[in-house]
Amino acid sequence: MVNEKLSSDNLKNVDIAKDVLDQLPCMVMAVDLDFNILFLNDTGCEWMGDDFENVEGKKCYDLVKSAHCRTDNCRIKQAMNNDRKYVWRNEITTGGKTFPIEYTAAPLKDKDGNIVGGVEYVIDISERVEIEKEVQEHSRTIMELSTPVIKLWDGIVILPLVGVIDTMRAQQIIENLLSSIVENEATVAILDVTGVPMIDTSVAQHILKTVSAGKMLGAEIIITGFSPNVAQTLVTLGVDLSDIITCGSLKDGVSKAFTLVGRKLV
Repeated sequence: MVNEKLSSDNLKNVDIAKDVLDQLPCMVMAVDLDFNILFLNDTGCEWMGDDFENVEGKKCYDLVKSAHCRTDNCRIKQAMNNDRKYVWRNEITTGGKTFPIEYTAAPLKDKDGNIVGGVEYVIDISERVEIEKEVQEHSRTIMELSTPVIKLWDGIVILPLVGVIDTMRAQQIIENLLSSIVENEATVAILDVTGVPMIDTSVAQHILKTVSAGKMLGAEIIITGFSPNVAQTLVTLGVDLSDIITCGSLKDGVSKAFTLVGRKLV
């Protein structure tokens, strides 16, 4: 009982809410309707490189700058005007540093439910952004390795495709093939789809775009290796391949490519 009473008495002298907010690793800032700072926790003060006594009452946009400050896209302004929360990513500059953030902006209300300002919870996501960039870079590398363009001969390049092709990979195929056409000054490009089990309408449209783009670069595109199932699917879907050079096998496609560049396989 004595310990409980002492504990209770001690808590009377502690601002629990402020202490909890000061322990958070994110910045917590409250402003009034005119964007004057009412509260800033310890993390926020550290980010700004100043004490709360020196920032209290100052405009938040003078101390924490972002592309949305002083615009209608300011989320804390929208939170106060629309009485709702906003979660957003942005980049801020404060304390002489610029870094990416994720934050929640919400209205600040009094006991009667009237909006008297706004509050922001701001998280530094620098590490997360770096990890996301690394993952994207690794994914890009994997995509490039899965869509290798090979120089077969002077003026001829070949792109053998294996596996399922989704929209993202189809876009990568287009970029790799067109880049290779330019780099190798190719006049013929072979797109071999022997290892592709299925081609839907979306992928077929990407192939048609590839052919059109290749012709704009001065290269003829030969598509080889349509399986009977894929051919039947394309006919059923009504995909028009009449303007595209197609060959049943890669061997026939290579022979056709050499003919187009004025050479002959013996």
